Amino acid sequence: MPNADRKLLQGSLSTRLVLTIGVPAAIFLAGVIAWVGLRDYRHALEQTRRQAVDLATLEASRLNGVLGQAARIPEMHAAVLESGALKTLSDIQGHLTNTLNRHSGLLYGTCLAFEPNEFFPDQTHFAPYAYWKGSATQFVVLQPPDYDHFKWDWYNIPKSTGKAQWTEPYYDEGGGNVLMTTRSVPMFRTEANERRFWGVATIDIALDSLISSLAAIKVADTGYAFLISPNGRYLSFPDRNQVFHANLQDKNPHLAKEIMPKDTGFIRHADPLRQQDSWIAFSTVQNGGFTLALVYPRDEVIKPALRSLLELAAIALLGIVGLFLALIFISHTVTRPIRNLAEAAGKIADGDLDYPLDKRVAIREVRDLALAFGKMTRDLRTRMAQLQETSASKARITGELNAARRIQTSMLPGKWSTHTAWPHHADIALDAVMQPAREIGGDFYDHRFLDERRLSILIGDVSGKGVPAALFMAMTQTLFKGYAGPQTTPVDIMRHVNDALCNETHTGMFVTLVYAVLDVQSGELELCNAGHASPLLVKPEGEILPLLSERHPALGLMRKHLFTSSRFQMKPGEKVIFYTDGVTEAFNSDQELFGQQRLESLLLQKAQDPVEDLTQSIMEAVRMHTGDEETSDDITVLAIKMSTRPPR
Repeated sequence: MPNADRKLLQGSLSTRLVLTIGVPAAIFLAGVIAWVGLRDYRHALEQTRRQAVDLATLEASRLNGVLGQAARIPEMHAAVLESGALKTLSDIQGHLTNTLNRHSGLLYGTCLAFEPNEFFPDQTHFAPYAYWKGSATQFVVLQPPDYDHFKWDWYNIPKSTGKAQWTEPYYDEGGGNVLMTTRSVPMFRTEANERRFWGVATIDIALDSLISSLAAIKVADTGYAFLISPNGRYLSFPDRNQVFHANLQDKNPHLAKEIMPKDTGFIRHADPLRQQDSWIAFSTVQNGGFTLALVYPRDEVIKPALRSLLELAAIALLGIVGLFLALIFISHTVTRPIRNLAEAAGKIADGDLDYPLDKRVAIREVRDLALAFGKMTRDLRTRMAQLQETSASKARITGELNAARRIQTSMLPGKWSTHTAWPHHADIALDAVMQPAREIGGDFYDHRFLDERRLSILIGDVSGKGVPAALFMAMTQTLFKGYAGPQTTPVDIMRHVNDALCNETHTGMFVTLVYAVLDVQSGELELCNAGHASPLLVKPEGEILPLLSERHPALGLMRKHLFTSSRFQMKPGEKVIFYTDGVTEAFNSDQELFGQQRLESLLLQKAQDPVEDLTQSIMEAVRMHTGDEETSDDITVLAIKMSTRPPR
């Protein structure tokens, strides 16, 4: 290795990086300058956009102000006429002529057009009109055959809508005989408390006088302004042959779609005159519905910024080339020992924890990394030994929990179908399902005949989870089996079990449960509730009724408590659903409960299903609701149905 390289490999990695990147960093600064140039380029575009939009908005506001001022004149006509101040033709002529004189620089003409026989009973066409001719005002009454105002939109649209409007520009042949736009305001009169249409008051504005100033707008070097009507017709355009004869929606429908429905904007598009790439600023003239657009050729907008950007880009390119060469040099001198260390890491990852690490590295940081890696390897060997010991211990615990779960499951009654020897087995359909939240849980259920016709049903939920809850559950089940008999009632059994559990108060645990006894011949169901969810009666016709009885404290809380029971009548075909709170209090990922309403809705949908399908449907609905969320409580469901055949 050359002496220069040996000297370079001495010292810390940070020192080497400073020595090898210092010069390229100065060149990298040129890249920053290029970025600044790009930012300036964007700034230039933004500045052009603001100036163009401001100019378009200013000119549109000027036109809008002129039209807004003019729009108030026909409203004044309507108000004066509706007040009754104008009674004769002479009055109307004087009023219209005075209006023209007051607004000589704004209006071309003004008119009052009436419904047939409304102003003069003997005149069906009465539309007095005053307008400018040269420097003098003229006054005529527009009548057929020269002019029939009932055929024009400026009259018919306000009449039908009852609203003022600006018309699409038109050539008023027979009236003013010029290209104009008209503001029409409907007039009404009230007779016998009834307001009805009387006619239309209008003003005409000659478009040449309105838009003559647009040609003087300075738009870049070769840009221009144009104005279109609400329907897209050119009202002002550099090519005078297209004014009023061409329509933007026909010539350039895409551009028309971009600018006509919007108030103000700045878009990139081919200009409608030369089809050159351009930036177009536009703004809507609210009064009249016109759209004013200013066309800026793109080349003229970006030329100064582009020249500056190209110069900066050339400088940045030189900097990038220098930086790239420097990084190649660094990669060959710095990464070699790191690659050796990576190869050792691969060997260790394959399981060779005794693979030797080369700690004779000139770069201090890499040497420190190799030492740390060696320590990590030793620690990993120690951790693996500990993990093997932990795994063996966990396997023993898992085996013990599985054994406890098998014992717990064996304490539950078998499937109803396995007890065919029980009396009246065929008169009852019963199914129960339980899903513990852990390997072993605190929910339990039981069903057995106390005598020839009484079937006992038990479902409970022990406070807590895991092994303590399972032991308390086993004790509770054992007590119920011990106290239950042919001569005992649910109340007696609940009292004895409660007192026995209260004697175990040092456990700090309790159990909520429902104990019921069903007479399978008469259908009478006696039920005692100790702080548990009320069972639900499902009728064949789809009605759900909770079996509400007095709720007593959970067992194991109050010694010598006096329990009471409630009696209900089950009819053939009816089902009763017993369940624990793990069903209704199951959460999904959004922390929403499954809830009582979902349970009852499901039972309505599945009212005709066999009890075996019904319990599985409930468990599946809870699983679908919780999704990937881990259940926090045991879930138990028991369903029983009276046979539809007559009792034996």
